[in-house]
Amino acid sequence: LRLAGGTCNRGRLEVLHASQWGTVCDKHFSNADAAVFCRSMGKPHANAEAIMQFGGGSGLIHLDEVNCDGVLEWKSCRHSGWGVHACDHSQDVGLNCH
Repeated sequence: LRLAGGTCNRGRLEVLHASQWGTVCDKHFSNADAAVFCRSMGKPHANAEAIMQFGGGSGLIHLDEVNCDGVLEWKSCRHSGWGVHACDHSQDVGLNCH
């Protein structure tokens, strides 16, 4: 996991899968989901926010329809499948980990 286009605790969420970085696009990504991803990166997460202000990424979209309800680690979150998405980079998820 990494945050791109911002600071060390704020940026567009990107995930490494099959040796390639890709974004997460999801118009329903919640602050609770954000907390799971921030925690998984070892960043502050008590007041984590899902934000869309970092602009769209480019290249692959790895995840969509992410739901982390009831889990502590991002790899346990439900999603539509690797590379399966019904969105574009205009809906790429950003995080504010704090």
